[in-house]
Amino acid sequence: MTTYIKLLQKEFRQFVLALVILGCTQLTMAHAINDKLDGNKGLFAVQFSWNSDSYSRKVTVEVEYRKEGFLKKTKVSGQTAFHAIKNQFITLELSDGEYELMAVRLMGPEIGYNKYLKIPMDGKFTIKSGQVTNGGLIYLIRENRESDKVMALRIDNAEDVKRYVRTYKSDYADAGESIVPAWKFLENDKVDKLVESFAKVLVDRHSAKLDTKITHLYATLGTVIKMEKDAQGKVTDYELISTPTYQQIKKMVLKKDHTIICTLENGSFLYGTEGGLDYMPLPKGLEKVPDLEVLKNNRFLLVDGNFNIFSSDTSFVWKVQTDHRYEQKSAGLLGTITISYPKVYKGKRHIYIYSPKDDKHRILLQSTYEDLDFKAIPLSKDVKKVPMVTETPTHIIIGPHLKLSATANRPGYLYVKEHDSDTWMVRDLPRGDCKRFYPGKDESIWYTECSKNNWFETGNAGLSWSKWESKSSK
Repeated sequence: MTTYIKLLQKEFRQFVLALVILGCTQLTMAHAINDKLDGNKGLFAVQFSWNSDSYSRKVTVEVEYRKEGFLKKTKVSGQTAFHAIKNQFITLELSDGEYELMAVRLMGPEIGYNKYLKIPMDGKFTIKSGQVTNGGLIYLIRENRESDKVMALRIDNAEDVKRYVRTYKSDYADAGESIVPAWKFLENDKVDKLVESFAKVLVDRHSAKLDTKITHLYATLGTVIKMEKDAQGKVTDYELISTPTYQQIKKMVLKKDHTIICTLENGSFLYGTEGGLDYMPLPKGLEKVPDLEVLKNNRFLLVDGNFNIFSSDTSFVWKVQTDHRYEQKSAGLLGTITISYPKVYKGKRHIYIYSPKDDKHRILLQSTYEDLDFKAIPLSKDVKKVPMVTETPTHIIIGPHLKLSATANRPGYLYVKEHDSDTWMVRDLPRGDCKRFYPGKDESIWYTECSKNNWFETGNAGLSWSKWESKSSK
């Protein structure tokens, strides 16, 4: 398989070699878990990432660290381990003292069942009471998909950590204004060379596809690229759009007025134009990493995991709505964990926020696009869950609810109500495995797919269904 390193130009191979000589190895991440020791504590922040040619997103990281001079009863060495996923912001609350990172283990399907790849670690850091110590963004580059040789580059992400701590770790908000590096980071100009080389690989690959529609690319290390193409779709020129971060770009929206909005992996967002992007100001009161929805008329909607709702225009003076706040939690091995994040559905007339997985506290909120003032839609006892919401000019539809079997005793079903009615009606689907549902173009005809390419239609809001056949098959 062609690999990332093999695709890079000769000068980048030399750059990678230079990084190895510089000894730019290191570090780790894990789920945000508190050290159980008594005494004063500080915060240690660290993050792992890699490019897709090195490992897939399914790979997880196990990190071992040890406090010097401390012995645990369960482990004589005093070592403790944490697990993390790609791009996860890890904040460990630790007691004062000297710590040492022992090892990083990578695990996942591509590494092998019950196997791991160990990356030696030699990082030491100090925790002081009330202080935020930053381990940085640890970026992994694998020589090729068959190789066990991995570089771990320590990259400075202090501004991202500062924003994350200020927003989501209120106990350390003041300390977050002065982040203390855990160790020396790779110089930014060297990271920028890595970004430039990576961008060239991305553009070369994309140019080979001869795609005439896509004009921008986004990727890891804060990479956003604008391309110029000929009539056949071959890239004739490109440039990197300036960003203030080395975070993974998770999602990008290009608006008709040339505004660019990027979603980062760490709960922040970028906003700007092709002339450059900057951090989008976030509202006070966020409790968990939110989802951002870009709406009509240059308006934005943020909804966090506790159903706190924020809306704004391009002034980013956020309107706050907390009257629907609900913290969905369930007991777990490490305390309580959130089990259901809200989803947003944008209909033609209304926008909806709902709880897709929680069947104990069902939430369905509705607002017009003009005022963005969300009101609860009453749900009858028959509505057990809100897995998906669809709107037509005449109806609100919840579902489909699946039975996962074409021969189930009861078929799948929808909950249906007219806009001006408070009555929810249960409408059976043709079978139990109808996973896809959507209205047709005129929205009076609804369609559902039961198993692959087995379509049914209804013209009476689900009262009866008939087999649908395309005109070409008739």
